[in-house]
Amino acid sequence: MHKNQILQTNRFIPVLEKIIQFSLLMFAVTSFFSISITQISFTIGSLSWLLKVHLTKTWKELRGTMVGVAILCFCLACILSITTSVDMASSVKLLKKLIQFVIFFWVANSVQEEKQRSLLVVLVIVSGATVALGGLTQLLLSDTFAEGIKGTLSKQSTYSGVLMMAGLMALAQCLFHKPKAYWVIGSIGLIAFAILCSLARQTWLGFFIGTVFLVFVWNKKYLLVLPLILLSLFLFSPDGVKKRILSLKNINDLSLQHRVIVWKSGWEIFKDYPLTGCGYKCVDSIHHQYPSHDLLRYYVGMHSNILQLLVDTGIVGFGAWVFIWIAYFIEIFKRFRGLAEKTYRDRSKSLLMGPVAVVLSFLIGGFFETNFYDSEIAMLLYFIMGLSLAKVKNGTLQKISS
Repeated sequence: MHKNQILQTNRFIPVLEKIIQFSLLMFAVTSFFSISITQISFTIGSLSWLLKVHLTKTWKELRGTMVGVAILCFCLACILSITTSVDMASSVKLLKKLIQFVIFFWVANSVQEEKQRSLLVVLVIVSGATVALGGLTQLLLSDTFAEGIKGTLSKQSTYSGVLMMAGLMALAQCLFHKPKAYWVIGSIGLIAFAILCSLARQTWLGFFIGTVFLVFVWNKKYLLVLPLILLSLFLFSPDGVKKRILSLKNINDLSLQHRVIVWKSGWEIFKDYPLTGCGYKCVDSIHHQYPSHDLLRYYVGMHSNILQLLVDTGIVGFGAWVFIWIAYFIEIFKRFRGLAEKTYRDRSKSLLMGPVAVVLSFLIGGFFETNFYDSEIAMLLYFIMGLSLAKVKNGTLQKISS
């Protein structure tokens, strides 16, 4: 009887692996189009993966790199923040956001072949280019350009945020992969123009920083070309984009002034709840106690990841959040140094440097926008992080014959 159970289990595992692979493909595609389908594919894939881990008894292998430990620390810090929040009924909603971190472990432990990882990256780029093209059609169908385009997503910041990630993955593929693929170059152009037309300035900044990083790693001398590209973008952009760009130099810009006021109020809240914060979504319960509470009520969030984390989770949560990214950059540096010591294909370098650029752009853009609570952006970020640290078989990283 025991042998029959083992035999049935062994037959069931290949089925689970196919479900996991299909859900990964669906996740890569639907992340740009539908949050509902994305969540369904994530749920099916992650549950199948957890069942496979249970059947194969490989729980000890899940921790992976130090990044996994850092994520666990952050989740524990958030749970501590929930238990000490001023409004636990509201704060407990954060648990739904924490579950999204499973995406990192699901992807990092499920992608085992370099070919499979490359396919998922290609799907991210193609999906990004497709949704960028769809968003740009709004320019032809609309008479106004005041708010920017948002494609199939709910907000301009969300739309431009996921495009920023796809665009940087495409740029890394273009710079480091040989031979060059013209479809990738075309995808970069579509995505970059759609980001420009979204009018999301924090995404512009993040995309620019990510681009500078990739060009610097690829060939430093080409950094001199970037100012010329920026100038040409300004000269040939629609009038709405030009006005938005010019607003960057206006210190009296209303949105900037409102951000500063909200940040000051957020700092006051943090000083009252410095250790574990007031709790997720609890600003709604206490904003009336602080200056400019009407703005806090209007904007809901702090418009900054740093202030939002300090307000919601305090020093403990913010410190754990910083730990995630320190651990991530250290792990990527180790792997990149390993590539530098061996003559691996350039594609391997693009699959390391692309995600680093994505993380940098996410963090830089997060100075001016609370984007880590944006499910579409966060889920795709964890997916790309997982791809970069996936346990691919060494045999697929073939050396180039000299």
